[in-house]
Amino acid sequence: MKSVPRILPIIGVAIGGVLVVNALAGAQALPDLLSGARAFAQEGGGKAPANETAPTVEGVDAAASAAIPTPAAVCAPTAAELAREAGLSPAELQVLQSLGERRGQLDAREQSMETQLALLAAAEAKLDAKVKALSGLKTDIEGLMGEAEVREDTEVARMVKVFEAMKPKDSAARMTVLDDSVRLPIAAAMKERALSAMLAAMPPAEAKRLTESLAGRFEAARALGKALNATENAAAQAAPRPAAPAAKAGG
Repeated sequence: MKSVPRILPIIGVAIGGVLVVNALAGAQALPDLLSGARAFAQEGGGKAPANETAPTVEGVDAAASAAIPTPAAVCAPTAAELAREAGLSPAELQVLQSLGERRGQLDAREQSMETQLALLAAAEAKLDAKVKALSGLKTDIEGLMGEAEVREDTEVARMVKVFEAMKPKDSAARMTVLDDSVRLPIAAAMKERALSAMLAAMPPAEAKRLTESLAGRFEAARALGKALNATENAAAQAAPRPAAPAAKAGG
C-alpha cells in the first residue's frame, strides 16, 4: 500500500508530458491550417484586390434602388376616352363641358347681382330715412312759416289802425321815410278815406312812388298767372284732335 503514493506523481508527470507533446504538434500544424483556409477562400470568391474597401450603407442603398424597376408613367385620359367610357360622343361631351362653364358664369353673375341688390337695398333704406327726415323738416318749416304769417298779419293790422288814427299830415310824414317793404302792406290795408288823405298830405314825388308801388304790388303774381295760362293754352293746341267720322257712302 505504501507504493501507491509513489506511483501517482509518476503518472502525473507522464500525462503532462503527453499534453506538452500534443501542444507542440498542434503548433507545428497551425501554419498548414492557415494556408489551407487561404487557399479555400481564393478558390471560392477569388482573390480580393489590395485596394478594395468594405461596402458602406450608402452603397447598399444605391444598389438596392438601382435594382428596383422604375414604374411607367400613367397618362391622363383624353376627352375622347372619357366620352367613350361614359357612352357619349365627343360632341355631346363638348356640349356638357360648355354647359358646365355657362353654369359657372351664371352662378358668378347671380352672386354679383345679389351683392348689387343688397347694396341698392341699403342705399334705398338710407334714402327713405333722409326723405322721412326732410318731410318732417318741411312740416316744421311750414308750421313756422304759418305762425310767422299770422304774426305778420296781426302786426300789419295793428300798424294800419295806428296810421289811420293819426292826422293825415303826421301819417304822411312818417310814411314817407319808411321802406316799401314796410309801408306797402300798411298802405294796402288802410281804408280808402284815410289813404287818400295821407297821399294828399305827402310830397308829390313820394305820393307818386307809393301809388305806383301799390298798383304794381301784385304785378309779378299777375305775370306768373298769365304765363301759366299761356302754357296751358299751348299744350291744349298741341294735343292731337280726334279724327272726324267718315261720311257714309251711298247716302
